[in-house]
Amino acid sequence: MGTHRRGLLAGLGLAALGSGVAQSQAPAPATPPRPPLADRLAAMAAEHRLPVTFADGRASGPGVDRLVEEGKAARFFLLGEEHGLAQVPALVATLMPALKPAGYARLGIEVSAPAALMLDAAAAGGLDALRAFNADHRGVAFYGMSDEARMLADVRAAFPGKAPLLFGLDYEVLADRRLIEALRAKAPASAATPLRALDEASRAGWTKYDSSRNLTDILMFTGDPQLVRAVRAAWPRPDAASADILETLEQTLVINQHQTAARYFLSNDSRAQFNRANWVRFWAAEGARKSPPRCLLKFGAGHMVRGRSMTEVYDIGSLVSETAALRGETSFHLLVVPLNGKQAYLDGKTLTYAQAEVSTVQEMALEPLAKAALPGVSTLIDLRPLRPLMPASVTQTADPRLARIVHGYDMLLLVDGATASGNL
Repeated sequence: MGTHRRGLLAGLGLAALGSGVAQSQAPAPATPPRPPLADRLAAMAAEHRLPVTFADGRASGPGVDRLVEEGKAARFFLLGEEHGLAQVPALVATLMPALKPAGYARLGIEVSAPAALMLDAAAAGGLDALRAFNADHRGVAFYGMSDEARMLADVRAAFPGKAPLLFGLDYEVLADRRLIEALRAKAPASAATPLRALDEASRAGWTKYDSSRNLTDILMFTGDPQLVRAVRAAWPRPDAASADILETLEQTLVINQHQTAARYFLSNDSRAQFNRANWVRFWAAEGARKSPPRCLLKFGAGHMVRGRSMTEVYDIGSLVSETAALRGETSFHLLVVPLNGKQAYLDGKTLTYAQAEVSTVQEMALEPLAKAALPGVSTLIDLRPLRPLMPASVTQTADPRLARIVHGYDMLLLVDGATASGNL
């Protein structure tokens, strides 16, 4: 055999085969068993974690410093929350002023666009004005919680002036009386009769609720969308604010009509599409400014995730992310959930907030990441280094809830000793 042939075989590690000479080889060392995915995720998460401390209605620590850095690098900061945690508004009240020098000037919240403007005006008057706002009417979902209202007042004070800070993209389930009263102040005579019918249906719903204490009795859960369509048909060319109110009322009735009829996917999808349409309108105006504002959005976790949401729809999180990409910019997505402790929830019978033990870690299959939490302190975990551990070949068999979080959010904040927000 020529030297060229032997050299080629040797280069391929096949010299023994090529020469026909049997050579003994030492057995290859046994490959240690690969740790389970949960252990590998926990180990990687432990390498990319930072502490966060909550005290006196504010957040601090290396984790908060990192969040400020991430926010400054992004056009949009999306905070997906577990509702009812006092620590979430504390974090937002810390982040918004810190991000103001970077150009953050709008705060999106999970209420309707008309309600957000009303809350913005009340928040400009401070906490007492927000108390009066909630006492005068049935209030707006979430912002009858004391910590949430305090956050609005504090952040609004950090952004003084006539320019609005708050914006909303969602439907409206509790503030129908306030919205209808705003319509009555502007409606033309041609719309008087259908608007009176809508008003009477709203009043009747709340009267029934006062006896039944069943929220499904109010207009916004069981009303007929045709009530609003009749007003729109009789009101040619409404002003922009009235048009927004009419659209919000109609879409809320459509969304909740699906809900009460147990058409849950259609309800969630209709709501997501309404949220997305509102974002398109909002950013068409804001993005056209000479210096468009950076925005922080604070919504429930399912709304802020990239990709398909927990309700199997494509919500705001995906659209806002792509909005940034079309500008050659980025969005940053943070999930905040309780590791342990309590959270507030709305008691439909009293319209006040009660407390319950948390269970989010189990519901979202976050146990592997919870193992990486620092003892006795809230923990911020960067999820991006974990993604290579969950390629398509792994996510085919992994828990889809966990995969959704790892790939749909950039960071996870596990709140240690979560406390429920109280009543305003």
